[in-house]
Amino acid sequence: MSAKKKKKNRQPQSAQKNSTTEKLNQQLNAEDDSQTSTDSETILAEYERKALEAEQRMAERLRAAEQERTEKELKASTPLNRQPVPVSTPEPSVKEADESPEEKPADTESDVKQFVPHSNTHQQHEPESFSESFSAAISEDYAEIDESTPDTAENEEEKEPAKANKFYLVFAVFIIIMSVIGIMSTVNFTANVIADIANRTDLKNEIALFLYPVVCVDPPDCDTVEELPSTIIIESAIWRIILTGDNSNYEKLYNTYMYVPASDVEYSVRAIFGNSVKIEHQTVGTMDITFTYIEDMNSYQVPINPHYTAYSPRIKDVSNIGELYTVTVEYIPPSALAVEGIEFEVQPQKTMVYTLSKSKTWTTLHSIKNITRLDNSYAY
Repeated sequence: MSAKKKKKNRQPQSAQKNSTTEKLNQQLNAEDDSQTSTDSETILAEYERKALEAEQRMAERLRAAEQERTEKELKASTPLNRQPVPVSTPEPSVKEADESPEEKPADTESDVKQFVPHSNTHQQHEPESFSESFSAAISEDYAEIDESTPDTAENEEEKEPAKANKFYLVFAVFIIIMSVIGIMSTVNFTANVIADIANRTDLKNEIALFLYPVVCVDPPDCDTVEELPSTIIIESAIWRIILTGDNSNYEKLYNTYMYVPASDVEYSVRAIFGNSVKIEHQTVGTMDITFTYIEDMNSYQVPINPHYTAYSPRIKDVSNIGELYTVTVEYIPPSALAVEGIEFEVQPQKTMVYTLSKSKTWTTLHSIKNITRLDNSYAY
C-alpha cells in the first residue's frame, strides 16, 4: 500500500513539474515575442519620425524659398517711394507646434505611442510601411545635399532675362542703323529724282542721242531740212546706223568695213528728217572718213569702227510748246587728251538751236540755227 501510494504521489508531482515548465516556456516565448515586436515597433516608429521630420524640414525650406522669391518680386515691382508690402509668414501647423523642441517628450516610448498605431492592420502591412519609411529616411540626405537648388533656379531665371535684354538691345541697334541708312538712301533718291525732273536729264539724254548723228556732220543753218544738201542727209543717216544701229547682220570686209544696204540708209533718213526730204544715193564723207556708195550692190561701204567724230552734242537747254521742242546744243570738239582720273574743262566751239517735233513714237528734225556768241554779238 505504501508503495502504491508513493507511485500515485509521484505521478502528480511530475505532471505538475511538466505543466510548470510549459508555463515558464510560454511566458518566456511571450516575453520574447513581445520584446521582438516592441523592438520592431520602436525601429519603425523611429524611421517614421525621421521621415516626418525630413518632410517638415523640406516644407520649411520650400516656404522660405517661396517667401524669398515673393519678396524679390515685390521689391522689383514696388516703386522707390513706396515701402514693400510685408509678406505674412504662415503660422506653424498644429503638428509643428506639438513637435517644438520645448514640448517634445524625452523618452522614446511616447514617440512610439504617438506615431505607431497598435492595431492588427498595421502589423499586417508592417513590411510595406517599413520600406516606405526607409526610402523617406534615405531621401532626407538628398534633400540636404540639394539645399542650394532654389538659389540655382533663381540665378538661372535672372540670367535668362539678362540674355533676352542683350538680344533685344542688339536688335534695336541694328534696326536703328538700318532705318538711318534707309532714310539717307530715300533722301538721296528723292533729291536725285527731283533734280532730274528739274533739269529734265532723261529728256536731254534722249534728244542728245537723236541729234548726235547730225552734229557729227556739222550741218549748216537751215530754216527747213529740205534746204540741206543731199550729202549731209545721207552722211547723217549713215552715222545714225554706226552709232545706234545693230551692225551684226551686215556683210563684213576684212573686219574693217561693212556693207550697209541702201534701204537701211533710206529708213535712217526718214527717222531723222521725215518724209519731206529727197534722197540721192552717192559717195559722201571727208578725206578722213568716206562712205563709198557701190551701185552694183546698192550698198554703202562703211568703216566698222571710225576713230573719231567732228563734234559731240551737249544739251544746254530744252523748252517745248506741246510737241514742238526748241533745243540749245553746244558743239564739243574731240579731245586728244584722255587720261584716266584727270578731267579737262572743254569749251564748246559753237552753239546751235535745233527745232524738232517729238511724240511718244517718233521724232523729226525741222530746222537748225547757229547762235554762237562772238564777243558781244552772235554769229548767225
